[in-house]
Amino acid sequence: MTNTEFDDIWNRAQHIPSPFMPEEHAQLLYNLALENPGTVVEIGSWHGRSSVVLGSAVKSLRKGQLYCFDHWNLIEDAECIMDQDIWRSWNNQIAQWQLQEVVTPGRAYSQKAAEEWPANKTIDLLFIDGWHEYWETGPLIIPPEDIQEYGIKGWLKDGKMIPAHEHQPSFDRGAKVDFDIWTPKVRTGGIVVLHDLNPDFPGVMKVWQEDVESSKEWTIIQSENNIGVARKS
Repeated sequence: MTNTEFDDIWNRAQHIPSPFMPEEHAQLLYNLALENPGTVVEIGSWHGRSSVVLGSAVKSLRKGQLYCFDHWNLIEDAECIMDQDIWRSWNNQIAQWQLQEVVTPGRAYSQKAAEEWPANKTIDLLFIDGWHEYWETGPLIIPPEDIQEYGIKGWLKDGKMIPAHEHQPSFDRGAKVDFDIWTPKVRTGGIVVLHDLNPDFPGVMKVWQEDVESSKEWTIIQSENNIGVARKS
């Protein structure tokens, strides 16, 4: 990879809305995808900034596939309707970047997606950037401030609109869930990446400390600048 190739990608990708995906993280993901060709899995895609970066690397290698899993506001057969249509936005990005042949979406929350993953299919590069709490279960209660910030109108279920506070889907979620159900699928020598590794997200930090730093199964490659990278032993 030349700097010019990545610079061209970043010049386009940086304009895609993202909670936090700076240039140095994007370049790291791009490099890791080039160095670990094959099956790449992304947990948490949002509008698709990291998806197009990883997808561009896979496409340049002319082999492999990127699988992107995100609920994109569709949880337990009900869709959270808000000002932003994130699912449409992500699909538009993949189409504009002409990545349809190398990027496969799975519109499901992490646990459900993992249940449908082929048992004999191993992962070469796993990027975890989903629910940032450590572990939650039970009803999903959307705080009033989030309803206002994201312009949430309510939940669409069976053709009917339900007020946000009247529908609370129940499912397991969190960085611990993502790590526990997806890392066993990573091949020996494969890579796991945890995003937002900083004190603002203690759940992600706890998973890294308990399941990577304290484990003999993983060799740490990087654990600074808000991102952690480790190789499976």
